[in-house]
Amino acid sequence: MKKLLKVGDTISAVRYWSERANAYNEQIDGPYHRHRLAVIHRLLEAVALDGTFCVDFGCGDGVMLEFLVARGACVFGCDPVAEMVAAAQRRIGNKGAVVRGGVDALARIKPRSVDCVLALNVLAYLTAAEEQTFYREAARILKPGAALVVTHSNELFDMYTLNRLTVDFYARHFCGEGSADRIASLLTHPQIPERIVFNVRENPLSYAHKLAEFGFREDQQEFMNLHPLPPLLMDPEGFRNIDAREYAPTLDWPEQERWKLMFMCSMFGSRATLIAEN
Repeated sequence: MKKLLKVGDTISAVRYWSERANAYNEQIDGPYHRHRLAVIHRLLEAVALDGTFCVDFGCGDGVMLEFLVARGACVFGCDPVAEMVAAAQRRIGNKGAVVRGGVDALARIKPRSVDCVLALNVLAYLTAAEEQTFYREAARILKPGAALVVTHSNELFDMYTLNRLTVDFYARHFCGEGSADRIASLLTHPQIPERIVFNVRENPLSYAHKLAEFGFREDQQEFMNLHPLPPLLMDPEGFRNIDAREYAPTLDWPEQERWKLMFMCSMFGSRATLIAEN
């Protein structure tokens, strides 16, 4: 099978988002982002914000910086795309600083000076080396007991899609790369989709163990972007245009049903606490 193209690996994340910055900013008030932000707000309910110092890594157009400022936080944002930096600074005016940069921007921040780090829909685009640097820097700049809030592309969703990504998941985690063709033979559409994917994806069942390696304890997970059916059975317009469909609420599912969200949602959010000095 032809290798999947990955943002953050075979495709530059800066170039990818520079080409999409205007479209992203135009969609920020649409149903996809409303649903996404509602989940992020739930993750932040347990985080005291008034009078704190918060860092938004990969801040995009600054919508979360604006939210944090409104709740009394001092903020610092960074993004590698110049158009996003300009949009974010316009959004918050002189109420916070926004700089152009990636993980290098975190090195400017003093150790143990931050009360909350956010990385929302951004870690997926990092290279493997950048991702490691991000977690080390987050653990360095956060105060003990402070919060790390992230959202991720959900790797477990691939088991639900019954398509090319399912083949890739089984090959990587269960059967080995040499078994891809055998797994593909079990599916009707093992070559679909032919689209760009993300370099870093996380399994919500194992993510807590990854966080623990950097001194974090995961406290909460929430899920977003629920698919009532595997994607190949849904209207394809909903995948070409993120605002072409409504997004089912996922925050108040019964506890005994929440396991389904791990497979039916293509994204998840996590809130963790720094518990160890690094």
